[in-house]
Amino acid sequence: MELIYKGSVKDLYKKESHLVFKYSNRYSIFDWGEMPDEVPHKGEALASMAASFFEYLAKKGIPSHFISTLDTTSIEVQAVNILRPEWIEGQYDYSVYQDRPTNCLVPLEVIFRKHLGQGNSLEGRLKKNPAYLADLGLNQMPSGETTFTPPLIEFSTKLETSDRYLTRKEIAEMNILSEKELESLRTQTQEVATELEKLFASFGVKLWDGKVEFAFGPEKQGARQLLLVDSIGPDELRLTYEGLPLSKEFLRQLYGKTAWYEAVKKAKDLAQERKTQNWKAICREELKEDPGPLSQEQIEVSSLLYQALANEVAGVVGRKKPFAESVTLKLWHQRAQQVLGNSL
Repeated sequence: MELIYKGSVKDLYKKESHLVFKYSNRYSIFDWGEMPDEVPHKGEALASMAASFFEYLAKKGIPSHFISTLDTTSIEVQAVNILRPEWIEGQYDYSVYQDRPTNCLVPLEVIFRKHLGQGNSLEGRLKKNPAYLADLGLNQMPSGETTFTPPLIEFSTKLETSDRYLTRKEIAEMNILSEKELESLRTQTQEVATELEKLFASFGVKLWDGKVEFAFGPEKQGARQLLLVDSIGPDELRLTYEGLPLSKEFLRQLYGKTAWYEAVKKAKDLAQERKTQNWKAICREELKEDPGPLSQEQIEVSSLLYQALANEVAGVVGRKKPFAESVTLKLWHQRAQQVLGNSL
């Protein structure tokens, strides 16, 4: 196999006409990229969960690029092209999509929201831009107590250095897909969210929101088919178990009180004002902040999170549990309460 891309969390290899996702123990938060330490067993857990979720969703009629599990940290998938927009005169140029290419990544992340909760980003964005309410099909301002049925869908950029939410008008101006295809993205994501919510509820986990990615498949009756791609797991979903964050949000909370996190927020704002892509350089060189490593206790409990969730998911979908039977969500919850208390 040939290594073709080393990401912040997983590596991509070429295997004949297919790709192999090799999940690592690395992690990334706040768009930073690879962080200074690793979470043991995270790669094994993510590979197990990706296979579990794709197989489960396939049985529900939702196709994906998943082919098979290769080993404890790798899955084999269908290859799709990535057509990156060019950065021209202070903005991204998406003209490469105007000829309606197929077998390529849709350059959008699709965000679904089932429950809002306190401190959600949507409420603040809607207060700044009330016109966005109509864009989302809402007739009143939501609150932290709001539950959406069906799930609320938003779109953001995928192939830019920082994600930005998009209105319907902005998506239309990018000319990357038709209105019919955009609606298909919306409805298929709602189906994914609904099925995942049922799965998690079966073992006491609450699904709040998440993000998924798709690829354009062959064109049929005026619209390209959509294929679920990339990965699904706690790095893409916001989950809670008995009130504690059971996803990458756990790692975000561990860093949420640090000077580095405050610098990241400031650097992103400055980059937007200056119309530059490189907010990380501002953070490092101007604000003099880099992320520090986690403590040994924080690393151990973060590892336990991924292992326990992988075990629970595998058990529900009928796959072999990847870790010892003693690794459970109840065990993780006991340890996590103490660690989060110490980090506040």
